[in-house]
Amino acid sequence: AASSSHPKNNNVKNTPPPITTTSTPQALSLAADLSSLDSKMYGAFWCSHCYDQKQSLGSEAMRAIPYVECDRDGYRTQRDLCRAKDVPGYPTWEIGGELFPGERSVDELREIVDGVLAKRK
Repeated sequence: AASSSHPKNNNVKNTPPPITTTSTPQALSLAADLSSLDSKMYGAFWCSHCYDQKQSLGSEAMRAIPYVECDRDGYRTQRDLCRAKDVPGYPTWEIGGELFPGERSVDELREIVDGVLAKRK
C-alpha cells in the first residue's frame, strides 16, 4: 500500500519527473496570466532545465500551463507542433504567440508577460 503515494506517471515510459514543489502566490498569479495569453511550455522529458523550470513554478502553477512534449520518444509527443513552431531548444516558452527560449525565473517570466499584456492594451 506504500506505493500509492507515488504519482501515477512513474509507470509510464518517457514522462518527465513529477513536480514536487508548491507554487508561491507569485507563481500562481503568473500562471493565471500565462494561461490568459494561451501560453505553452515546450520541452522534453529528459531535459533537466525543463524540470528545473517546472520546479521553480511549482505543481499548482504548472497545472494551469500546457506542457508540450517535443521529444519523438516522449509520452504523448507533439513533435510535429514543436517543428511547426520552430522551437529552438528546451525549455521554450510561447507567450502571446512569441517564442522565448531558455529557462526563466518567475521574475523574468513576469516581465515578459507584463510586456505582452502592455502591448495588448
